[in-house]
This record gives sequence, C-alpha cells and structure tokens, in this order.
Amino acid sequence: MVRPLAAERYEIRFTASVETIEKLRTAQDLLGHAVPSADLAEVFDRALTLLVADLARKKFATTSRPRMSAAASSDDSHIPAAVRRGVAIRDRARCAFVARNGRRCEERRFLEFHHIVPRAAGGPATVDNIQLRCRAHNGHAVDQYFGPGKRRTRDGGRRIEAADGRTRTRSGTSSPSGENPAAIPTSG
Repeated sequence: MVRPLAAERYEIRFTASVETIEKLRTAQDLLGHAVPSADLAEVFDRALTLLVADLARKKFATTSRPRMSAAASSDDSHIPAAVRRGVAIRDRARCAFVARNGRRCEERRFLEFHHIVPRAAGGPATVDNIQLRCRAHNGHAVDQYFGPGKRRTRDGGRRIEAADGRTRTRSGTSSPSGENPAAIPTSG
C-alpha cells in the first residue's frame, strides 16, 4: 500500500518474508557508515536506485560511458545499444503510441522495441524506425500491418504470415504461405 502523507512524502506498507528482512538487516549493517541511523527510507532508496540503474542498463543499454557500436550484425533481430539508448531517451521510457485523438499512451510496463517498418518487411534497426510500445500497442501495430490474427503462426518455426497469405521473411521478401518455415520474431 502506498499512501500520500504530504506533497512529497509517502507511507509504504508491505509484508515481507524472513529472507527479505534478513537482506534488509544486512543492507542496514553494511550501510552503517553511510546511513548511521539505519533509516529504512534511505536504505530502500539506495537499493531501488541500484535496481533501476541495472534494469535500465539491461533494457535500454543505459550507461554513463557509451562505447562505439561494433559493425552491424548479420542478425536482423539485434538492435544496437546506441539505438536502444536513443529510442529510450526520445520516447522517455514509455509507450510512444499516440491515439487518433492525440492522446499518448502512458504505459511504462511491458515495453517492447517496435519497428515502424517491420523487420519482416526490411525495416532497419535505427532510431528513426524504432519506437517503444507497450505489448498491447506493439501487437496492435503488427495486426494492422499484417492483418488480424496473423501475428504468430507456428509451422516448423516462428514466422509472420501476412493477411494476403504470404510469409514475410527477414530479408523483406515474401513467398506463398508454407514455403518458408524460417523463424522470424514479431516484436515489431
């Protein structure tokens, strides 16, 4: 439970396991020099700061010292770290879908990298061609491009089958359904 107490203060209540309490006590002991009062709010803030930084590093390739990207990979599904960072910054780590009425989706959970021109149609892994989308809006865009219900078809592997019955391949070419059992993911 999170309950506001003042403009910038909240009460947080939850039930924890014995293991979690032991981790908390260990963290308080290890932070004894930096947080002599063992203030729970400070301990949790420090822990969440590290957790968020680690998750952002894994999801968006966030780093304080970015390196130059290696040469382009032959793997079409790879999105370079510089592109992931650029997209996350531009989209402010939330879904970039904008409805017809101009309202932008507020979702920050279940984010996926969405190719505006899908990989299966030859879309490149560039900042200009990729957006962050929540799972629902990413799936909606795939349905719009390939047709409803054609998102994932299993027949000897993963592939995208377009509404016209043709299978889109990673190179952007197409063949009649069933001729190409090559696996291609549908994350956008």
